[in-house]
Amino acid sequence: MKNWMKNSLAAALVATIGMGASGAFAAPWGDCDGAHGGMHRMHRMDPAAMSEHMTRRLATLQTALSLKPEQAVAWEQLKSVMQDKAHRMSEHMQAMRSQERPKTALERMERMESFAKERLASMQDVRKATEALYAGLDATQKKTFDEQFPMFGPRGMGRGGKGSRMGPGRMGPGADMAPQGGPGSAS
Repeated sequence: MKNWMKNSLAAALVATIGMGASGAFAAPWGDCDGAHGGMHRMHRMDPAAMSEHMTRRLATLQTALSLKPEQAVAWEQLKSVMQDKAHRMSEHMQAMRSQERPKTALERMERMESFAKERLASMQDVRKATEALYAGLDATQKKTFDEQFPMFGPRGMGRGGKGSRMGPGRMGPGADMAPQGGPGSAS
């Protein structure tokens, strides 16, 4: 009787685990749509709202920096590049919404590669304009810029921002939680 009970429980456990795991393979591989479907965050903002959001963030940064007249040209250049980047992103999202979804893994990869190339070119433009402005900032302004720049500040995707998944209370250890000492360490 005991063997029958053990075998029944084991079979029930295997069936339960198997049913739970089958859901992991229900979505197409490599689609990266997440729990809410494709481009979930992108559908929340229309192009006008995205542009308005970018304008507000840049205005807030400009006020926080307390720019001097001699810094105005570099600031306007950065602002122009950022607005152009937002406009191109908006156009890209509209085009993606109107296009048919890629049917094969290779088509999805080509689409992701194309988008990555566009983003890289855009990021390089932003970096160049940022370098020009940053070179003319004083130490206090640089600190403010580092903290508030729209893409990589506390609210962005950089260290400690919304996109960060490392640190205390997150998936990976924070500096204070990193392994200390042990074999082969310098301390």
